[in-house]
Amino acid sequence: MFRMSVDVSTPQLDAIAARLDSAGRERMHREIASELSETVRDHLRDYALSHHATAARLGARPTGHLEDANVEATSDADGATVTVRALGIRRALGPVEIRPRGKSALTIPVAAIAYGRSVGYLKARGIEIFRPKGKNYLATTEGKEVLPLYILAQRATLKHEPDLLPTRDTLAAHALEAAREYAMEAS
Repeated sequence: MFRMSVDVSTPQLDAIAARLDSAGRERMHREIASELSETVRDHLRDYALSHHATAARLGARPTGHLEDANVEATSDADGATVTVRALGIRRALGPVEIRPRGKSALTIPVAAIAYGRSVGYLKARGIEIFRPKGKNYLATTEGKEVLPLYILAQRATLKHEPDLLPTRDTLAAHALEAAREYAMEAS
């Protein structure tokens, strides 16, 4: 699991929190955590709608990793935490190099049927997969034609996607708005 921490603290938030007792701060942080988790969830869904270039290029269905991200919120009197679990979320911080683990090579899909699916998944569904002699890919046959499914690679680098998560400014604005709403309701 990848963890990323964004500290959202503004003078206005600090001033609101200072007027509350411990139980009040805990309730306010619960409201902030709820708001921020929704902000992140909405952002990921919106981002995913326009970022399926590989799936589109291959004519495949998107995997839904971002739309289905696990976004959890926790809070206490000291603060709020939002945790995001999704394949590839680490790209929000910088490029990610991937190397094979427990296998001799990465399998990078080059056909719609292979996109978002493992070799094992396809084999379990009766698709015969082989490596043509002297080639650096895995394939299957369609009739008499060889159809490449995966390129074999020793490593791959996923590009940096800074817009994958909301900006600090967006998170701070939503946190402050949630705190203000809580303060207005509590008084």
